[in-house]
Amino acid sequence: MGRNTERVDATLARAAASNYWTEAEAQAVLEAYEASGLSVAEFARRHGLTPQRLRWWKKRRAGEAGPALSFVPVHVTAPPSPEARGAPSTASMEVLLARGRRIRVEPGFDAHALARLVRALEEAC
Repeated sequence: MGRNTERVDATLARAAASNYWTEAEAQAVLEAYEASGLSVAEFARRHGLTPQRLRWWKKRRAGEAGPALSFVPVHVTAPPSPEARGAPSTASMEVLLARGRRIRVEPGFDAHALARLVRALEEAC
């Protein structure tokens, strides 16, 4: 057994026995989990950890690596005239993304599909 494997095993044992993980311990546990190829539940069971804690740290670490949130400009226009309000709606909406990308959204769009599309486009570059 290599020295590194012994160190990881010792870290996993400390993590299982502790109610608190340091950032370094959490990082070591997550690296061991990712290298294992096991599900969260199976890895946790094998090492005496709770799956909830492992998921919490995964979510926390993933959030640290994610893009920072920011405000985007919004342009508000005057409400439509009474005549236009009576007409069937054919207005579309245009969403301007980072890097100048635009998405034109027609009435009746699927909000979940649009959210997936925006995420995919923003993560692509």
